[in-house]
Amino acid sequence: MKRREFIKNTGVLLAASPFMNFASNFSSQKRMIVLGMDGMDPLIVYNLIKKGELPNLRKLAEMGSFTKLRTTIPPQSPVAWSSFITGADPGVYGIYDFIHRDPSNYFPIFSQSETIPSEWMVKIGKYKIPLKSGEVVLKREGTAFWDYLEKRDIEATIFKVPGNYPPSKSGQRTISGMGTPDITGGYGMYTLYTTDEEEAQKDISPSHLYYAYINEDDVMEDGIIEGPANDLIKGSENISVPFKVYLDYKHKTARIDIQGKEILISEKEYSDWVEIEFPLIKNIKSIYGMVKFYLLELGKRFRLYISPVHVSPAHPAMTISTPSHYSKELAEKNGLFHTISLPADTKALSQQTFSMENFLTQNESVFNESEKIFDYEFQRFLNKKRGFLFFYFSELDQGQHMMWALNDKQHPYFHTKESKRFWNERDELYRKHDRILGKVLKKLPKDVPIIVMSDHGFAPFRRKVNINTWLYKEGYLKLSVNNIFDDISILEYADWNRTKSYAIGLNGLYINLKGRERDGIVYKGEKRKLLEEIKSKLEMLRDPLNGEKIINNAYISEDHFSKDFLGRAPDIIIGYNRGYRVDDSSAIGNLVSDSIRDNLNWWSGDHCIDPMVVPATFISNFKINKKFPAIKDITPTILKHFGINPPPSITGKSLI
Repeated sequence: MKRREFIKNTGVLLAASPFMNFASNFSSQKRMIVLGMDGMDPLIVYNLIKKGELPNLRKLAEMGSFTKLRTTIPPQSPVAWSSFITGADPGVYGIYDFIHRDPSNYFPIFSQSETIPSEWMVKIGKYKIPLKSGEVVLKREGTAFWDYLEKRDIEATIFKVPGNYPPSKSGQRTISGMGTPDITGGYGMYTLYTTDEEEAQKDISPSHLYYAYINEDDVMEDGIIEGPANDLIKGSENISVPFKVYLDYKHKTARIDIQGKEILISEKEYSDWVEIEFPLIKNIKSIYGMVKFYLLELGKRFRLYISPVHVSPAHPAMTISTPSHYSKELAEKNGLFHTISLPADTKALSQQTFSMENFLTQNESVFNESEKIFDYEFQRFLNKKRGFLFFYFSELDQGQHMMWALNDKQHPYFHTKESKRFWNERDELYRKHDRILGKVLKKLPKDVPIIVMSDHGFAPFRRKVNINTWLYKEGYLKLSVNNIFDDISILEYADWNRTKSYAIGLNGLYINLKGRERDGIVYKGEKRKLLEEIKSKLEMLRDPLNGEKIINNAYISEDHFSKDFLGRAPDIIIGYNRGYRVDDSSAIGNLVSDSIRDNLNWWSGDHCIDPMVVPATFISNFKINKKFPAIKDITPTILKHFGINPPPSITGKSLI
């Protein structure tokens, strides 16, 4: 079956499929489990089931339902998972993109959380001591569904659901996931030491790249791991922790000495977690992080990768769980584990620090870690007569982003050599997730409802589109210079007194509205006409390379969302056609010379496009009452199962 036929069939229950049968309704036993498998694509699942490669997903579908799941506008993970959390559309919870913009200065801002520093400080010598700590504020509005369960004394465990950092206040067990920073406040700043002089001169900012000086005794003596800034000292730089590396070329091994610990690793080996102390005030105050070392090469070249410095769940430097001791419990029972937003280091592969083999090794380590914690939480769930478990897996999403071109000969970044070696890895990820479900089906009583779901599907990302360049060429965006050059920023060069529209974010386009934007020029009465004009032009846009339509739908936000937090929304959300996505440069407010370019990067699959092109997956062991459910419908379904009537703020409808 071709994808367009699968997508077009909005009847979608795959009723013609031989594996579809519906089970009876829920039992009265009040337990439920939901497995969140980010990026699981329904067509890929369907095709692998037909091949007999996903026996457990097939079994689940035969017990109940298998359908496409309507994702959000736009189909971005923090948007879609927030819809799952609240049972509503973005207008209710106020998240529309990974990146929003501040209308007071046009700067891109992180949509999911905001750090508010302490204003109450006292200076003692060189130290500034906060009398009141700063805070990180969750910007997702609305009530999480597990709060309704808590009010009914229904115990819930929520593992790493995106859109919940910092974790909302709760008595339930929750661990924050997507949105959680590393200990420096960034989202994946790794370090590489290399003896390759050419590589050492590359710019991989904001990550760190250092030339490795190896002395005559085969020792690298001057290694550092950069930690957070010491905010207790005015004007201080980041705290750095030194380490040494002793190389054994004969046996292809290295010993890393850091803070009294000795770590021995072989070439191509990924170490266990190493906890590191970063002193703020010597012998008085420290914070802890953790890293993994990966000896990429030890031969003609020495190359040592050091992961971003994660928050240690055993000694969290910031709030990553509720209750606060929950992360410590998981670390004690299962060992240290990744805490950063999305653990797979896609940047390292995109920047050619990793090979595809390196990336797969690292992504597998994340999956194995998740599986170990899942086994622990699933056993806890089985021991309870009442309760709810949600468990999130990120590896399918991150793997498909980076591996799509391995299976796509039309992709401009298709590599024959890597494809021959790794073509099966994407499907193997699906099979691994199927085996997780197999554990559940083997032990879970048949009368306990289970849902396997994703937040969106996947599509190729072959051509990238710079919307700011397009706006400039169409005359909506004006610059203070006569010619554009690559990565010229609207933040520096836009002439706001003549600009009518600009783009920030992966799907967002804004009107330079008078009274809202700092230097807005478009009057409120002119806004609708301008929106419809831009929408029409966007939807007529064709690729000069092949004549294909680039944008399926340009969604005018005021026509699609509830009004509660509509003021945070872009004025238009762009729904790209399959094969296209925004250029990263445009997402942060930059322009390049060409509006449309080939995507020459391992980040070759994506979903930040038209939601009708990348529906999510829904599979359950019970029959549902809707042919094409929406992700927001799952929350009222959970509540109804536990006998809770959804409040009016939940705009989704129960599926039972």
